[in-house]
Amino acid sequence: MSNAWQFPIAREIQLHNRVDELERLNEWLEAVGEEAGWPPRAKLDLSLACEELIINIVNYGFPAGGEHYISVSLSASPLTAEVKIEDAGVPFNPLEEADPDMSLELEDRNVGGLGIFFIKQLMDDIHYERTNERNRFRMSKTFSYINKKTNNGKQEDNADEYRDAGH
Repeated sequence: MSNAWQFPIAREIQLHNRVDELERLNEWLEAVGEEAGWPPRAKLDLSLACEELIINIVNYGFPAGGEHYISVSLSASPLTAEVKIEDAGVPFNPLEEADPDMSLELEDRNVGGLGIFFIKQLMDDIHYERTNERNRFRMSKTFSYINKKTNNGKQEDNADEYRDAGH
């Protein structure tokens, strides 16, 4: 019996703490998303959230420099994703940072904080813990938008319609 359609799919990738690894991360997420049957918008949302976290780790997690690894694991089904990102960088809980005041003009806002704010908007659940000298960040998403076929047979999703309806 084939296990090709058994869920959840569990995958893991080890990244170096370099910005050029984002391309490998996105290719990996695209492949897992295809395997799980995610709509295009789901792949994009997850990719953006993961990229933001990885960029922060690369830029701020290892001030002494050197090569380090970032572990990314993913549990996926057609309608859900749970991502765990783990690193041995300096302790930092981005969830303790205040959300930026979006009512202020851009030039009046404090620098920083938009990335984690953006992740909070994209994901349903976000959790951070520091355990055994490692940062552990977990985020999950239930994809409330569904695939639909266009007249030419191409697959797309109704994410924009779903969000416009106030979800």
